[in-house]
Amino acid sequence: MSLETSDKADLDKRNQKMESDVELTEKSESQSQNVSDSPAPSVCCFSDLYFPRRYIVTILATLGMVVVYCMRTNVGITMITILDEEAHMKVGTQQAKWNLPTVEWNTRMAELLHSLFYIGFFLSQLPSGYLTTKWPCNKTYGACILFSACLNVLLPVSIEHLGYTISCVIRFLQGVGEGFLYPAVYGVLRHWTTTNDRGRLVAAVLTGTYTGAIVGFPISGIITHYISWEYVYYVSSGMCILWYFAWLCFVFEKPSHDTSISQSEFEYIIKNQGKYNIEYENLKVPYRQILTSLPVVSLSLCHFARNWVIILLLTNEPYYLSMFGFSVAENGVYSSIPHVLLVLCTFTSGYIADFLQLNPKYSTTFIRKLLTGIGFIAQAGCFFVLTFLQTGAPVLVVLSLAMGFFGLSVSGWQVNYYDLSSRYANIIVSVSSSFAALAGVITPLVAGEFLSSNSLRGWNLTFYVTGAIVLFAALVFLVFGSGEEQPWANPPDGIVLIQKVDPLARKPYTIESNHKVPSKEEPSHKENVFLDPTPEQINKVVNRMSTAAKKD
Repeated sequence: MSLETSDKADLDKRNQKMESDVELTEKSESQSQNVSDSPAPSVCCFSDLYFPRRYIVTILATLGMVVVYCMRTNVGITMITILDEEAHMKVGTQQAKWNLPTVEWNTRMAELLHSLFYIGFFLSQLPSGYLTTKWPCNKTYGACILFSACLNVLLPVSIEHLGYTISCVIRFLQGVGEGFLYPAVYGVLRHWTTTNDRGRLVAAVLTGTYTGAIVGFPISGIITHYISWEYVYYVSSGMCILWYFAWLCFVFEKPSHDTSISQSEFEYIIKNQGKYNIEYENLKVPYRQILTSLPVVSLSLCHFARNWVIILLLTNEPYYLSMFGFSVAENGVYSSIPHVLLVLCTFTSGYIADFLQLNPKYSTTFIRKLLTGIGFIAQAGCFFVLTFLQTGAPVLVVLSLAMGFFGLSVSGWQVNYYDLSSRYANIIVSVSSSFAALAGVITPLVAGEFLSSNSLRGWNLTFYVTGAIVLFAALVFLVFGSGEEQPWANPPDGIVLIQKVDPLARKPYTIESNHKVPSKEEPSHKENVFLDPTPEQINKVVNRMSTAAKKD
């Protein structure tokens, strides 16, 4: 009897809390309509000492991209010391000279090593998209970076002592682990961004992928030039491990799980996200509609072109610049210059997109196509210009312009996932990344064939292919791309949606009926009807919460 009394008391408290929340929502909506229009002043000044939690999440997510992409540059710098026959003349100290790798690999072996990373990346894309809907995205994001960092520590030993095959296995496993990177971070940002600031915050995080090259190339080049090539891997892995513990301490999966978030910021995020971030138990992912959607297909082509360019430069840019006689240290510094302009333009593109969104004359579709079209078409032109250049300085200028134009497109196609469906953004990312990962497999193999002659002619052929791919992706996106929410983004009609039980969340659960009823004022318009939960439904939710609490 005491247990039943306790359950009834819990139900009464829960119902009272639900009623108070409804009253609070109605009151806040009637008091101010400007909350969703001008979020910055109302949120950023919660108190003199309070820093908005969503900005902390954004900063740490950006740093995660920085350290993992910094780590990806390690092998590219090491390949210079293996493939360049004059590498011993391009390092700065006797210690560095005597510690150069002694293995004898050719360009095909080097490119296969790069390719295996992206084969693993490709194979884990679809599983990662599904698993990030089941696992906490914040923990998945941190774990995949930690896993790759631990494997990275083993690479110097495997390259020098364990042999080529073991090195290939390690790179393949690194690719499998990092395949969770994008679905997980988009899953985190889904809960921590709103439509008002999504362009800026997502662009900031994606800036980290390009900042990694700015940090990684100089550090790798200087350490290899003055100390020893092995320490490059230890420094990069150490940064990833330190970042992981900071991420683990400060980032929660959702605002409702964060005990240190202010009530003002929490209400702002929930209000401006609407119902699209609510997770339901009986809602199935529309995989068929996603896979056959033309906007998703055009988005995937843009992602493929992006991967082709980034992977080509991350793995081969130092080798390309070595054709112009730079030392290893100079090579590392100069390789980062195009990525500096890329980061600046990527960051700027987020503000451009959000500024254009304020003008009602410009639709989201127009903004996404404008930025993507300018960025991709201008970049393709720069790659064609590179085929006519023969000296180092002009090459650096044009290569930097190519990457700068590419940065403008980031707030075009790369934010477009949330436009098509905020609810399924991480699923669309996994589908897009699966196709784009093929570029990671193909690019090193194609480059290995073209560059086997160790001449600029091979690079010219590579740039012709690269420019054509980027131009084709731009044209497809301009024709079939969209910035509008897709029909399959919302739950189907005629079902009762029960919100998932989340014991860590601070808000009560609701039950939504998706049955349609006609409106008296607008007979042709239909709306969702929100029904009060029945006692049986409430008991069902409470029982599930009790079971989950006992398991914890």
